Amino acid sequence: MVDTVDRGTQSSLRGWLSDVYWPALLSGEADSLAIRLGERATVDDPLFGHTGGGAPLGVRLREIAVWLAEHQASFERDGFVMGSDRDVTYGVLALTQQGAPVRLPVAVVAERKPERVVSMRIYHSTGAFRDRRAARTPLLAPSERTVVPPPVAAYLDARSRGDIAALVATFEDGATLFDSRGALHPKREGGGALQGHYAALAAPQTTLVPVSVVASARADDGRLCALEYTATAGAGDAPAEAGFAVFERGDSGLLHALRFYDDVDALGRDSR
Repeated sequence: MVDTVDRGTQSSLRGWLSDVYWPALLSGEADSLAIRLGERATVDDPLFGHTGGGAPLGVRLREIAVWLAEHQASFERDGFVMGSDRDVTYGVLALTQQGAPVRLPVAVVAERKPERVVSMRIYHSTGAFRDRRAARTPLLAPSERTVVPPPVAAYLDARSRGDIAALVATFEDGATLFDSRGALHPKREGGGALQGHYAALAAPQTTLVPVSVVASARADDGRLCALEYTATAGAGDAPAEAGFAVFERGDSGLLHALRFYDDVDALGRDSR
């Protein structure tokens, strides 16, 4: 395919890059998005892989736009987080897959690097589109400089131990976990659906497979912590995978909401 994007023109797209990503692809503005991203931009997508800048990126963005049109997609924005060097938009893609409606939680990270280089990373589960789960290679190296707030640290510690009670305790009453398939799991007295969610992940055992999560980068506005990370299940002999979640702190100091955009829970089940 010949790239027809005129790199000498100026993109008509305005706004934060993570915010305009899905609207541009859904409205026939893939070429404008390619121009806005620039010659040296990269895009990492769970289904379409890694694509570098220039002509290949223009071709890939149009390919994704065609795929979205074929699946009758629309996008609903849930939230936005600004960090010092990146912005994050998260929401839901409403799709049709094999004639059935699918609501797919999606997140877009737009990282601004030196010399106006942009790195776009798209996160979502791929379970609805593949017969077999494919591990997603880590996109970023773990970073000891990425410090997470206390309730997030408590959650990650409990997950590394597979401790269901400790995981549930990191959420305040009335909090909700949104899993990567779009299901809601609220915490009620005694744990509620949240407790049941983790129990189902552990079944037929009573404890979860421990998953070690090491932070790579974050965008944090004081309430929301959008975290990119590397996850490894079990004793560490399973392949590490890229992951992403948005943690929302409540007034209590515990988690008020947690949204996942990866297949890390499946990683835990695969390692049994």
